[in-house]
Amino acid sequence: MPVAVPEGTRPAPAGFVLSGRGLQAAAVQRRAGRAALDAAEKAALAGLYQEAVAGGADPEAETLALLTRPFRQDPVVPEYYQYTCAHVYAWFLDHDPADPVGGALLALHTTLADLLATERAGHPEPGRAEHISERVARLTELLARLGEVPAGRAPGATTAALVAAAEADPVIARRSARLAECTRFPRSDRAEEHVFLRSVQASELLFFLIRQVALEACAARDTDPAAAAWYLELGRHCAEVLQGVFHTLLTLSPAGFMTFRDATGAASAVQSLNYHAMEIAVYGYDPRKAPVFASIDHLTAFNSPEVRDFRPLSTTMADAADERLREAWHRLDRRLSKWRGSHYRFARTYLPAGTKASGGTEGAAYVKKFVKKDHCRPGDDPVTARPLLSGFLHR
Repeated sequence: MPVAVPEGTRPAPAGFVLSGRGLQAAAVQRRAGRAALDAAEKAALAGLYQEAVAGGADPEAETLALLTRPFRQDPVVPEYYQYTCAHVYAWFLDHDPADPVGGALLALHTTLADLLATERAGHPEPGRAEHISERVARLTELLARLGEVPAGRAPGATTAALVAAAEADPVIARRSARLAECTRFPRSDRAEEHVFLRSVQASELLFFLIRQVALEACAARDTDPAAAAWYLELGRHCAEVLQGVFHTLLTLSPAGFMTFRDATGAASAVQSLNYHAMEIAVYGYDPRKAPVFASIDHLTAFNSPEVRDFRPLSTTMADAADERLREAWHRLDRRLSKWRGSHYRFARTYLPAGTKASGGTEGAAYVKKFVKKDHCRPGDDPVTARPLLSGFLHR
């Protein structure tokens, strides 16, 4: 059975190479996957994190902190956020807070391009398995589709143009390479986990982007309908890329999934702030999720009165005076509905009947419950909950 790609066989990220204690910290985590670390190794990594934080703004200390934050003890990082390394994505986005859309699109390209490089390096031609060849083909197509996504309203402002400019800028290129290096940490030594991990990370970015689209479109509906329409179209593009991520993930067989599933532990997307916040921003609060939110500490704020009363995109666009906005909303809604159907089919196929999901839910039955959005509250307050639903959310 194939194992994870040894570091020496993967192309080094342009402009950035781990060294010193950062290299050592990464090596111990990648030796057999994070799930194989013993208590002493975890404690040592937690100690390195404390030292790195005390090191201030020194670049080497900053990188060490990014590599070791999942092992922080006070407060403990939830398992889902240990797994996704969402703190590294937040660090990346914080470098350009004025352009969250551009930052997230660049991070998304970096994540998917790194997965493509990993698959190619770990499975060289000739002799590449058929499902890996299909994965490489789908990733190549997905990156091309991502390149078409608008990154701004100016003519020619595509993600492809954004990536080209970033690659030509040594500072941004190095930052992107650090992002790739500091987020490539499967929990097992199974090669098939890479596509799963990177798909989860890509989905987090897309949940954030679609939520950002929803909030901006709602705010602009009456004052700048053209801007609102642009955001809705961007949302449709993002939903199509999200569908493409799942299409790529389907090159992972159910048997391949089960080779590493146990190693992921309790790291479940049911814990995802970005996912639930996206659903609330787009469709409104779903009372059926109240027990889920109440059972996970960092989700309890989603049961607050202001979130329950939030007026979502679906309600805001239902009575929009501009027909273009209503039509653009329906296009986005159809794409998201298609993705939810794909998510349900994935859960039904990859989790045997009666198997609970890693978050303790009923697996496919839980996912199916939320495919349709008939139970979401329309809400009447578009403002009060906005701070809770803004930004790239993580713990």
